[in-house]
Amino acid sequence: MRSAITKSIAVVIIVIIIAAGLAAYYFLRPAPGKNVIKVGAALSLTGEYGRTGEWYKLGYEYWVDEVNKKGGLLGKKVELILYDDQSDPTTAANLYEKLITVDKVDLLLGPYSSAIVFAVSSVTEKYRMVMVEGGGNALKIFSRGYRYIFLTLPGLAENITKGLWDWIDSLPEDQKPKTLAIINANDLFPKAIAAGAKLYAKKRGIQIVLHEEYPKGTTDLTPVLTKVKEKNPDILIGGTYFPDAVLVVKTLKQLNWRPKIVFLTVGPAMPEFWETLGEDANGIMGESWWEPSAPWPGVKEFVEGFKAKFGKEPDYHAACAYAAGQVLEAAVRAVGSLDQDKIAEWIRTHTIQTVVGPLKYTEAGYPTLGPLLIQWQNGKRVIIAAGGQVVGEAIYPLPSTWD
Repeated sequence: MRSAITKSIAVVIIVIIIAAGLAAYYFLRPAPGKNVIKVGAALSLTGEYGRTGEWYKLGYEYWVDEVNKKGGLLGKKVELILYDDQSDPTTAANLYEKLITVDKVDLLLGPYSSAIVFAVSSVTEKYRMVMVEGGGNALKIFSRGYRYIFLTLPGLAENITKGLWDWIDSLPEDQKPKTLAIINANDLFPKAIAAGAKLYAKKRGIQIVLHEEYPKGTTDLTPVLTKVKEKNPDILIGGTYFPDAVLVVKTLKQLNWRPKIVFLTVGPAMPEFWETLGEDANGIMGESWWEPSAPWPGVKEFVEGFKAKFGKEPDYHAACAYAAGQVLEAAVRAVGSLDQDKIAEWIRTHTIQTVVGPLKYTEAGYPTLGPLLIQWQNGKRVIIAAGGQVVGEAIYPLPSTWD
């Protein structure tokens, strides 16, 4: 009997111990997410900008991996929460609202394209949350007095053609182009490119013989480029994204005509441009905010690490995405907290070393380094002008026909 009682008491004691342990686990365990810093973003992973958005995804993922290898931020692991905005500004704005109010992220990285960044930044500003982005650089974004948005593309969309004009200025007077046609998608970023190109051309006395806009996402540029051909300009500047940049080149070949200079945005800076067009890309100029051969600290390590992880070299979109993470990382480490006001003030008042160069910010939240002028030459992107200086030899003029 005594033995039975002893066993019963032992069982009760064990049950009490187990119950106490469970209580301690449930009531004393850390709150969910307490040991994690959540970084949120929405990107165009499908839709019109899906191909470009994928580069930003890889850049963000690589930054998170690198931060966590160093022990995370503030002693905590960094976790990326990423949504697909389907290339739609309204969807993107709603997703950032969700990231802030439902997911309760600690830090924000930006989306892609000026139109989407414009919509999203109104949400992040409302909640007074810093957003560092490398995907939207139209002046309109930074003309509203916002204090919580920062850009890692080293300049505004209006300045994208600056390298082209620097190179043109270096030509002998009798070789300089005299006339210009501008085409652009009817979207915020391409419109900004066209506006900037007009200003640069007018300052040099170059005649603008045509400016034509086309619907965003168009699949037929034959009517537009037929008009351009009829005007026969020396220069064609296209405010384009990747799909329409490719379409411009294909259409020009179908028309069997080219001006002396073809300058397109976004597309020529991406490796897929040559992969898609092959020899037809030869001689096409464009802007690049960054190249794998850029002379900034950390570029070599970034390129090698990115290639090892993803099996391909990063393009400037991936570099600007990674740089956005670098800016956030530097600010959080410097201020020692996730206080958004302190982070914003620190970014605005310091020069930050990134893989896209040393970024020193204006009060409006954008840096002023400027782009590179590149040209495709036999399967390689050659840097023609950088920082106002001509550093490479260009194919010029382009043959007027494709035969």
